[in-house]
Amino acid sequence: MTQTQAAELHEALLAFHDAASRGALPLHLPVAASAPTARGEGHFHLAPELFLQVAGWTDFRFPDGACRLRAGQALLVPPQLRHDETVGDDGRARTQRFRNLVLYAEGEQLRCHLAQERERGRPGIAHLEVRRHTQARPLHDWLCDAARLAAAGARGQSQARALVAAAIAGMLQALEEGDDAGAPAEPPLIARLRVLVQNQLGDSGLSVQRLAQQSGCSADHLAQQFRAVTGEPLLSRINRLRIERSQRLLAETSLAVKEIAWACGYASPGYFIRVFRQHCGVTPQAWREAQAGA
Repeated sequence: MTQTQAAELHEALLAFHDAASRGALPLHLPVAASAPTARGEGHFHLAPELFLQVAGWTDFRFPDGACRLRAGQALLVPPQLRHDETVGDDGRARTQRFRNLVLYAEGEQLRCHLAQERERGRPGIAHLEVRRHTQARPLHDWLCDAARLAAAGARGQSQARALVAAAIAGMLQALEEGDDAGAPAEPPLIARLRVLVQNQLGDSGLSVQRLAQQSGCSADHLAQQFRAVTGEPLLSRINRLRIERSQRLLAETSLAVKEIAWACGYASPGYFIRVFRQHCGVTPQAWREAQAGA
């Protein structure tokens, strides 16, 4: 990460804020599926993602469609919508090389990263900004509401555009103001690692070794740094996040247990059931029934 990339991120976000505030930001609004697709290419999140295309293009593939995002356009991916991305340049000039911004908020934390082409056709994080800020919760809610309104006709889409504009303004405010008072700053390696883990929770091949390769360091160093900062072993964090994701899907969707197992990165439904019982004391189906009764 460099000061140049940080400046590029900030300038690009300012430009999109200006376009959105003038009502001049083209916005793609794919409609969420009635139920998430557990198996397939790509990944999904439990919160919406907003993509702002700075240069080049991104091809998005969804279970029921596809679209190409071009420079100056935005795309809002609804929660639990599986998507995969292929990226490319519009020309040889540096200003035409693939770049986009990805905005995300969940809990008390929001993040914005500048992406570039790391491997042929695949995006990677060039610069990441993370904040613990009071804007995180409203930003999350605005994007959720915008995604929900996508299927509500022209009036709903007009409301969605206004909410997306508010979310971009909120992200810009949070980045300029910094973390809330008392919120500890996290080392860039760990902040980036959190994004890598979240993007790959549904992949049964996720491992400390793979994350270390993606982070440009040894597995031992990565594990030691993560534990020193968080107080939790990295593998334990991955397992805990998978259980938490499975609980959300059990409570909020009608996916079958075997589909939830695949969506959370478990190689087989039987293994998922054993791990879930070890952590929660009951089977996934029993846990779901208890939540429904409550």
